[in-house]
Amino acid sequence: MKRVVIIGAGQNGRGYIARLLYLSKQPFIFIDKSKPLIEKLNREKSYRITFSDSNREDIIIDNYEAYYIDDPKAIDVVSKADIVFTSIAEQNLPSLVPVLKKAVRTRKREDKLAVVTCENGISPKQKIMPEFPDGEIVFSESIIFCTTLQKEPGTLDIVSEDIDYLPYDIEALGMELSYHGMVAANRFHDLLQRKIYTYNCLSACISYPGYYKEYTAYGEAANDEDIKKIMQRVALSLNESISKKYNILKKEQAEFTQRAIRKFQNKLIIDTIDRNARDVQRKLGRNERMVAPLLIMNEYGCDTSVLELVVASALFYGINTKTVVADGKVLQKADEILSNVCRDLPKAVRDSIYKKYQSFE
Repeated sequence: MKRVVIIGAGQNGRGYIARLLYLSKQPFIFIDKSKPLIEKLNREKSYRITFSDSNREDIIIDNYEAYYIDDPKAIDVVSKADIVFTSIAEQNLPSLVPVLKKAVRTRKREDKLAVVTCENGISPKQKIMPEFPDGEIVFSESIIFCTTLQKEPGTLDIVSEDIDYLPYDIEALGMELSYHGMVAANRFHDLLQRKIYTYNCLSACISYPGYYKEYTAYGEAANDEDIKKIMQRVALSLNESISKKYNILKKEQAEFTQRAIRKFQNKLIIDTIDRNARDVQRKLGRNERMVAPLLIMNEYGCDTSVLELVVASALFYGINTKTVVADGKVLQKADEILSNVCRDLPKAVRDSIYKKYQSFE
């Protein structure tokens, strides 16, 4: 039996990665920076996963150990691990560098530690891999398609979408993961980018217009008639441009897009506008879900006008929530955000977004 560690015992870590390991009868160890969460996991010794969109039987997860990340035992278990899965959000990965370096220094095994990132992002492993230039760790990545949420405040229990599918980069990892739902993927980075530029792009098409229209429930917003039209219009340009960019059949991309839309419009999958809209500054980045698809659409001569409207609504969200910052200053004007955060967009596109933003004021 392999030694497996999950760093990050949040919603995705304990609701999704842990589930796939549990269904494979693979014991594992949680490590987390939240001491109260670790204490709760150790005190209660189990938690329940229920499924919001099916009649699937509940799963009780009870085959784990759990350690606070600053506990010396945490370094010890990482140093002895075969595989470490991370689930802490892409932007937090650099915080793991000290932990991994200590683990590598104390590792007595001849084989290399394998780390698989389970984060939403274009290339999460690049946040930490450059810190290990001698190849002491084998880094790979996976793609998150499943939505998981805490069932109720203060509980360990999770409510999850009924999907057991975690594609991972087998070329980078160099070995197969024989765990339930974990699928070796070739051309992994193409798939990862297509996921961000399709699923996450369409999610933005719901989240930010949904926020503007004062929705709180994600599924309700996704079924709003105006937002459905936004998704349909953006989907046309996504299918045309992404199929050309990644040299795949337009039909294949259209089916990929439609699966995303069906998921988001399924009201049985419990999710919130707040969870999907937050961290807007990162999501307006050059390689992220709105700007990168805009650039691809522009490259292939596709209509960008509706996705520009989505970006304008993201600016509205950022300004209203005061969550976009540059040089220590909160940016409260749309043109400031466009010139600072979205500067990689052509000026003509930025100008068009600004005009659309003015309609929100």
